[in-house]
Amino acid sequence: NNNNNNNKNSNGNSNGNNGGHNQQPQASNKQQRENNPRQQPNGPDAGDVKDQRLKQEAKKDIFQIANNAIGVLPGGDDQHNMRGVPDEAESDPWKRREQGTWRLIILYQHNFAILKQAVQGYERASDIMVPNMVIIDNSVNKDAVASPFLRGRVNEVIPTPKPLNFPQLHNFMATVALRERLDFYFWAHSDNYVLPAAEGRDLGKDAVDCLREQMRKFPNWGLVFFAYDHLAAFRTQAMVQVPWDPHVFQYGSECDVYGRLRQTKYDAKACKIHLSYDMKSVLDLSDTDSYEEVKAKLEADKNDKSQGRNQWREQSMSAAEQASRQRMKEASRQYLQAKWGQLSCKVRDLPCSKPWPYCPKCPPTLPDCYAKKMTFEQLDALHAKVHTAFDQDPDQPVALVT
Repeated sequence: NNNNNNNKNSNGNSNGNNGGHNQQPQASNKQQRENNPRQQPNGPDAGDVKDQRLKQEAKKDIFQIANNAIGVLPGGDDQHNMRGVPDEAESDPWKRREQGTWRLIILYQHNFAILKQAVQGYERASDIMVPNMVIIDNSVNKDAVASPFLRGRVNEVIPTPKPLNFPQLHNFMATVALRERLDFYFWAHSDNYVLPAAEGRDLGKDAVDCLREQMRKFPNWGLVFFAYDHLAAFRTQAMVQVPWDPHVFQYGSECDVYGRLRQTKYDAKACKIHLSYDMKSVLDLSDTDSYEEVKAKLEADKNDKSQGRNQWREQSMSAAEQASRQRMKEASRQYLQAKWGQLSCKVRDLPCSKPWPYCPKCPPTLPDCYAKKMTFEQLDALHAKVHTAFDQDPDQPVALVT
């Protein structure tokens, strides 16, 4: 493991099956959390938001309403949320390089050069996101764990105990967040390059501000998109209660889990705070490039149709992995058809044929499994039951072959 802040010794999984849900948080994290009070989201409901638009426009950060989602467009002339502020001068504990309320997590499996470029993008866009970044290394050779580039930059690199498929990696993220007693965590794609809304702004601090506003307006928030889920914030409680279905592989898996989140009365909202680019290849980006020069190169790559969207990943896979992924996709489609009665990305309120925790219905032994105010100790117990159900299911997902 690599960790430059808290000198943790964690592998995210204490016994190989339960994801480490019985591990206790580090004392330093507890001490940090005492200085990071939870937000008490007692703000207006969704109906009041539109009425406040003119008031919001008077603020330095302007919130606009569109399609029942809130986007923040940072002001261009003020000095709010600019880069270069030392932690001791930052009054908001969530906006510091060293804090214990949230982490930015990236799931990594293929093409370290692409991952490195994504990390460099966050390093360029924010003072606080890379020091609070966690890389979950699911690669064959554990490239991220061994990387001198990441060592001393990110908060931690955590190797997976075995090859995990996409939804299993998401559940692993929730396990890490619960173990660390994080209120929420950001998830970023490993092949996404980010730019703040304007040169000099801190993307991480703008994200915190918009997320906090969503938390205030929507107390039952579970998920906030910043560029769909290329960058998203997940509420730890929601993701423990509504885990990703390990049988639903890759594309389609988000339809399943986001639909179940909404069905359990969690809100999914959106923030517009930055520019987001899916990378098709490693670009010639230099530290000496200006904001506009980097943006121009990213726009050119975005408009280049000569490369496929996921070509970089497919070229990094072995023939055995490509074959296993094809089997997983076929099994996933059959599973979704049986689970929801149809193949659709709109599954909310459809009858679900599987038991809990695959379907959004509490078992008789856990009538309050979707209660909105659970303690971390209650979540520990629920997390253990969820993963026991997954582990003891005789119908296991198709294994990922690497």
